Amino acid sequence: NLDHGVVPYRIETERGARFLPTSPEHPLKRLVCAGSGPVWTLAPAFRRGELGSRHQPEFRMLEWYRPGWDDLRLRDETVALLANLSGWPTECETLTYRDALIRHAGVDPFAADPAAVLVALADAADAVADDPHAALGRWTALTDYPPWASAQARLRLDGAGRPVAARFEIYRDGIELANGYHELRDAAELGDRLAAELAAREPGVVRDTRFEAAIAHGLGDCAGVAVGFDRVVMLALGLKTVSET
Repeated sequence: NLDHGVVPYRIETERGARFLPTSPEHPLKRLVCAGSGPVWTLAPAFRRGELGSRHQPEFRMLEWYRPGWDDLRLRDETVALLANLSGWPTECETLTYRDALIRHAGVDPFAADPAAVLVALADAADAVADDPHAALGRWTALTDYPPWASAQARLRLDGAGRPVAARFEIYRDGIELANGYHELRDAAELGDRLAAELAAREPGVVRDTRFEAAIAHGLGDCAGVAVGFDRVVMLALGLKTVSET
């Protein structure tokens, strides 16, 4: 899965290894599994090896889950919230992942090998809309990702009958701000995806068994989204780096 290059900070304690949270995703989904209803949090997250004008090892993640919603409804709510926070209009261009890659990278992600897609995107491989001509002066939402980029999103068929990930990302001025899913409920499929992800990670990273047990117990139909809050503040205030926030 090309979406999960996130590396946690490992902390050795008297009770063994612990990991700082890279996002509040798993705890919040466990609450939804327990019948909490809609949940949200604005909390610190930590990711090792991420440092630059748009990345910091510690940052604030705004994340929420909506039982009974799909990714398209949540996408619209996310754009509305970003517009409200920034004071900018809600005008949003929506592109499928396929159309965005054909337009900006000249490659069809459904016809090419994922490795070929990475080559075509070069340094912007983790975010299609990092193209400097994309998402300028407006919100841009990418939808319908290929199955190999599904992360923890369920699959559905697009208008051409292709399986796609029920996932969206929102950009502005070439910066990724939000990443949301119509959440995968199939515990067996999720286990397969997590096992494949773990195999690609460095030794010592372990699976979140409490999270997997909660999904097996039952995650109702819901959609969730994570917003890089520091980046929203950076754009809204006209700052050059997230460290200034």
